[in-house]
Amino acid sequence: MIRIAILMLFCSFYSVLFAANTVIGNITAVEGIVKVKHKNSIKKTKIKSGSVILAGDLITTMQGASAKLDLKDSSLVVLDEKSTIVFHLASDFEQNSGKIYYKISSKKAIDALSIKTPFAIIGIKGTEFIISADEKDASVMLREGVIGVQSIKEEFALYRKSMQKKFDDFKVEQESAYNNYKQIKKFELQEKKRISFRGNRVDEEGWSKRDDAEFAHFKALLETMK
Repeated sequence: MIRIAILMLFCSFYSVLFAANTVIGNITAVEGIVKVKHKNSIKKTKIKSGSVILAGDLITTMQGASAKLDLKDSSLVVLDEKSTIVFHLASDFEQNSGKIYYKISSKKAIDALSIKTPFAIIGIKGTEFIISADEKDASVMLREGVIGVQSIKEEFALYRKSMQKKFDDFKVEQESAYNNYKQIKKFELQEKKRISFRGNRVDEEGWSKRDDAEFAHFKALLETMK
């Protein structure tokens, strides 16, 4: 029994060590000051283009900074200023603040990517989108693909607006008729849609010029990084 316990302890230790040394991708472009905090480290260090991203790394962009990350599966992640992301594993990220652009390569359902945010868990299977995790602008803009949105705590109060012109014309007396409202724990977001979070209330809206501007902003960032 003692030998089995020791063997299990060694296996557990090497599993943790292997996970910590797992390469997630590379930093391929940096503008301004970008820092990394490695797992089990207490301090952040300045990161440069060409640096390797390991499982457990926390990446932070300072004011006016941005970073381009190429992942091992050919996916692309671009951090705008004042953004943070933790790469727990190759398919398990956590975005705690800021605005980040993702272009994720197709994955098998069993290996779907999960991104935890302060307001929801986002499940991805091949798509292009932007997550804003700031308190005043908690939102997801989905340009291509499908993502699953799951509540962290209580159920979402989901509002889906449709028939906008009629809604505007008869807003006072017909508001409930033109808002599809549901109490749900999780749902799927289709492409060319935006969702905004206000506590447990989620508003789903159609695509707008604002969303085009957000993607144009990240496209411009990528151009400056070439």
